[in-house]
Amino acid sequence: MIQKSKRFSFSGHDSFQCRLLWLKKGYDFLETGHNFSESAAGITLGVGNNMVRSIRFWMRAFGVTDEQDLLTDFAHLMFGAGEKGLDPFLEDEATLWILHYRLVSIGYASTYSLIFNEFRKTKIEFTKNDYVHFVRRKLEDRSTSISDNSINEDFVVFVKLYLSTENKDFDDSFSGILTELNLLDFFVKQKEDAKKESENVYYIAPAERTEIPDIAILYALLESDSFQDSVSLSQLEVDENSPGSIFAMTKSGLTQKIRSITQRYPFIVFSEYAGIRELQFKEKPQSDEILKQYYADQARYQPV
Repeated sequence: MIQKSKRFSFSGHDSFQCRLLWLKKGYDFLETGHNFSESAAGITLGVGNNMVRSIRFWMRAFGVTDEQDLLTDFAHLMFGAGEKGLDPFLEDEATLWILHYRLVSIGYASTYSLIFNEFRKTKIEFTKNDYVHFVRRKLEDRSTSISDNSINEDFVVFVKLYLSTENKDFDDSFSGILTELNLLDFFVKQKEDAKKESENVYYIAPAERTEIPDIAILYALLESDSFQDSVSLSQLEVDENSPGSIFAMTKSGLTQKIRSITQRYPFIVFSEYAGIRELQFKEKPQSDEILKQYYADQARYQPV
């Protein structure tokens, strides 16, 4: 099961979004006996010292390492050398959806959990300032203080991580690891006062998400320690770290995916009785075994 973080954190990435091959690069670095505290870590990784710190941060944020910088079981499963890794170079779209789920549900990088679990449900369209104000209120409730500048920078990294390079106007040409998911979009809002600059308005619109592979939804169900042997559709739609919340899915889209999963995997059934829609597990396999089965099937059906 995924270990969730309880504290708020809005820094550690040195203003760099996680790039496509950073997790694999970091995995190989640690697996060959190196550590991020080495004076020559940047030379070995082929990046600057600030990027070393950023790679270390993202490894932890995606649950590729634990709090002691040790590689997790998920890391070995996904990024293992040779043919051991299921998808070390993130070629299957399902891997990106799974990484998105892990980033949000682990909560080590607070912005992602806050935006997908809470903030986007209060404001479908939002600006950076809207988010800063939201976080400020959350911090006040906990009698915690973090600078607006840190929250601002963290939001900018969030945008770079998710916003497709085809649609964004940023100097940084290195796209984030999750841009292909197309979860985030924006439009430019012109200020009524001509003296003020225009601003970007972002949105994560709820959608059916038919493009999400079934395996990503199933992985989320198996990894959650909140879902027992039976769980209602409403829980799957709106609970914290539920598929509906993390993947920004509509109820109809989620229902379609659940039906598809139950047709493919006999250990899950979807019942509708007396107006109650409920997902039930006959048994709960380990998520890593389901992932192994999925990627083996994908490799089997690849054209030669």
